Amino acid sequence: FPDWGIIQNYFCDFFCTTKTSSINLQGLEYVISISAVEPDTLLLRSYEVNMKKSGADSPYVELVEIGVSLDLKLRRTQLAPPDIRKQAMKVPKAAKIGKTKNITHDMAGTKLATVHMTKQNITEMPQSKMKGSKRKDDGEGKVVKKKKVESSDVSEDQVMDTS
Repeated sequence: FPDWGIIQNYFCDFFCTTKTSSINLQGLEYVISISAVEPDTLLLRSYEVNMKKSGADSPYVELVEIGVSLDLKLRRTQLAPPDIRKQAMKVPKAAKIGKTKNITHDMAGTKLATVHMTKQNITEMPQSKMKGSKRKDDGEGKVVKKKKVESSDVSEDQVMDTS
């Protein structure tokens, strides 16, 4: 009997599969199926996915066989010794992608980051004040607001009483 783990590893590397927890049926168009039926036979089939309406929440999925279908028969196998095979399958450190903290990607591929900051005291923060909103006290308890007048008739600033 062949070592099915090595064959599975080969096909996973060849088709670049990744493990997923769920599949969106609307994005699924084609399926490649690899099945082991006898101790030395592999069946490779490709299917097109047709969605049809059904009474349930999920659609009725129909697979239509397309393209090439292969019946592979294993006749000769010569596996490498375990130490050589382990060395051949070793992934260099430069090729490994490390986990980056606080960075995620959404369904569209946009990079999202979480930024952690210390708690800020808003009362002590400097606030910018606009020049136009300044008020002056004339000393008698009345608040006086200066306003610039563009008219050529008045030469001085207009003073308004806002009490």
